[in-house]
Amino acid sequence: MSPIDEAIRKMTILLVEDDEDTRALVEAQFSHRGFTGLSSAASGAEATELLRQGKVDLVLLDLLLPDVDGMEFLDKLVNEYGLPVVVTTCRDDKRTQMHCLEFGAADYLIKPFDADILILKVEKILATIHLQERLESSRRRNQRLFLNILQVMAKTLEAKDPYTKYHSENVARYARMIGRKMGLEEKEIELLQIAGILHDFGKIGIKESLLNKPGALEPDEYEIIKRHPMVASAILEPLEELEAVIAFIRHHHEFYNGQGYPAGLAADDIPLGARILMVADAFDAMRSKRSYREPRTREEAMQELKSCAGSQFDPEVVEAFLDALATEEQRFVRDRERRAAEAGEAEDAGGDS
Repeated sequence: MSPIDEAIRKMTILLVEDDEDTRALVEAQFSHRGFTGLSSAASGAEATELLRQGKVDLVLLDLLLPDVDGMEFLDKLVNEYGLPVVVTTCRDDKRTQMHCLEFGAADYLIKPFDADILILKVEKILATIHLQERLESSRRRNQRLFLNILQVMAKTLEAKDPYTKYHSENVARYARMIGRKMGLEEKEIELLQIAGILHDFGKIGIKESLLNKPGALEPDEYEIIKRHPMVASAILEPLEELEAVIAFIRHHHEFYNGQGYPAGLAADDIPLGARILMVADAFDAMRSKRSYREPRTREEAMQELKSCAGSQFDPEVVEAFLDALATEEQRFVRDRERRAAEAGEAEDAGGDS
């Protein structure tokens, strides 16, 4: 038996059939062929309960069930659960068969059916699912490897510019803070984290002399710098799962008033993740020492965000970030006071001894 044959015989199949004799026949035939993951239900309710309990790879569905409409249940299995379904029914008419296939059935068998043909159809469907899962798993591994390589290269980029050391980590941290304060879901916050790490990745091809140039850039030099969001987008394009991240990075220099780059988007036309990155990036840039200026204080940087809210920055994002910074500051003060109190108690205990 090939590895694929072994794998598909361990996959989970749900037989939904109200006729006891048919259930017994199908269970016996599948067991004889070495399938170990077959379970059965006599009604739609039983099938729904089994679906809640664990993973199912394929459903064998009798259309005539005692408690549910077979076509409606087929639609639910295909469109809500995303499962391949082989319909088994005594309805020997083309109209029913066409409706089942239109509803998304993977195949259609008329009772009484040949068990060998049923198993052959099931094997083909499961083999396809297994191969698709292997390909998807391989693609995810390759994407994770590619992302790890990009993160290493982003670190290399920071090494080219000593003035931006830890910049990407700081931007990622600030972006997470904003995302949480704005009530974003954890998955969205994870995307912000990735975007923060990679937001300046497009600068990888820019000369160090330009990145570290003291003083103002010439117009043509500024145009070179402005290309970095699009360069990063092009490099990241193979990462299909990071489509949102790519959009965040591409547009993280768009101004809320439409005066930014590369597309001149404004307000809500700018992806929220890009608006968040813009604030996080700008704040850390102001707080960092650059070749042409000293860093601004925390208060000065916060005031600049307030001053530019509505023009450069999304006012809601600025408000969320300032609230997050205030919360962080309060936590820092509480922790410092707690540590001081603990140190005082330890000194008192030492004196008493």
